[in-house]
Amino acid sequence: MKLQQRLTLTAAGLITGVSLIVGSASVIGGYGREIASLKSQLSGVAEQITEATAQELSTALLIGQQQNLTVGLLDINGHFTIVHEGLVPMRVAPPLSVLKSASTDAVQRTGSTSNHYVLRAVSLANNEWIVLAVTYQPQLQSMTQNAWALVLYTALADLLAVALISVLIRRDLRQIRDLIAQARRIAAGRIGDFKTQAGDTEVNQLSAALDSMVHQLTASRDEMQRFLGDASHELRTPLTVIRGYLEMIGGLDLSGHRGQEFVATAVPKLQGEVLRMQTLIEDLLLLAELGEPGEARHLTQLDLSVAVADAVSSMRDLQPGRPITTDLAERVVISADSHLIGQLLGNVFGNIRRHTGAAVPVAIALATDAASAVPSAAASSGWATLTIDDAGPGLSPEAYQRGVGFFERFDPSRSRENGGSGLGMSIMAGVVSKHGGEMRLEPSPLGGLRSVIRLPLAS
Repeated sequence: MKLQQRLTLTAAGLITGVSLIVGSASVIGGYGREIASLKSQLSGVAEQITEATAQELSTALLIGQQQNLTVGLLDINGHFTIVHEGLVPMRVAPPLSVLKSASTDAVQRTGSTSNHYVLRAVSLANNEWIVLAVTYQPQLQSMTQNAWALVLYTALADLLAVALISVLIRRDLRQIRDLIAQARRIAAGRIGDFKTQAGDTEVNQLSAALDSMVHQLTASRDEMQRFLGDASHELRTPLTVIRGYLEMIGGLDLSGHRGQEFVATAVPKLQGEVLRMQTLIEDLLLLAELGEPGEARHLTQLDLSVAVADAVSSMRDLQPGRPITTDLAERVVISADSHLIGQLLGNVFGNIRRHTGAAVPVAIALATDAASAVPSAAASSGWATLTIDDAGPGLSPEAYQRGVGFFERFDPSRSRENGGSGLGMSIMAGVVSKHGGEMRLEPSPLGGLRSVIRLPLAS
């Protein structure tokens, strides 16, 4: 069922239900009040007749003429006589049980189809009865007319509601149909065809949300294309080198001195290219694993201060001439995958070794802060903040502005010049995100790059 039909049926149902409930209560209540008024009228007449001692019949006749009541007398012999015939045609006296009941309170009686009346009886001496009756046919007809009027007005209100809904939501429905058509075009791959709709209605907000989604899809598609192009290029380069050497080896006489000398020179180069391909493939597999939804799989209680201290010690061993200062808090325990954290720290310090001189200063700080400092830290007891500063060349202003993103290489030439896969930043960002943390890059007070990594502490 379409949205307009559901809205129409809902509005019509609500209007019909409310109108019938309120209207029926009003009609039935009015009818009940009119019947109660007739009963009160007859009870008042009965009191006047009772007070007129020895003149009951004449008093009943006089009042019956004045108020157009039907007045009858049931004598001691059981004969019923109409003293005054009003609007109620009564030929036979009601049963004695009914008269006794009507002697205390007026009762409603139904004769023929058009003979509905209220009955009141007054008991006289010698077991005689005066019978009083007044018709309530006009009240019944009025209630019937009011009921039909209620049905008619309810139907008119439903028609008006349908017309108003059709007019008021026509524009929104047209916009929704346009969004559906655009969503289908997006699903067909025509992402660039999306057109946003200005305004502050819910439909316009949906349009803005879809527009934002389209922009993200476009950016992700462009990033993926660039990533695939970079990965293909990185794989093609070593394969081309390997193919060239193999072709040259195939054309040489390996039994001769020159052939053996060339092979001895070529084998280390081939091994280096194979290792380079292996590194790139492992990094691609790691990125694929980090891109899977959910948290890291193998979580353990890890003392981050110990892991950082080990990584700093390794860098000092590899580059003993580099000035390194540390300020590490003691026992910073996080719930993490130790292998992934090792990959993270290895990429952080590996980038520093590859992209800065061996004598460039580095400052490393590890601290903790309370969970209340970050609204999203409700699931942990706080945050561990690792800050790494270097005095190297840093990044371009554009790189700082764009930040760390998946499938992003700030300098595509780095992998070829320095031996990395070029995916280090993507791996770092993926590891941090997998552990529910955040990472940002900033200009360092030392003049180079500052990497800030925040990870939730273990609960």
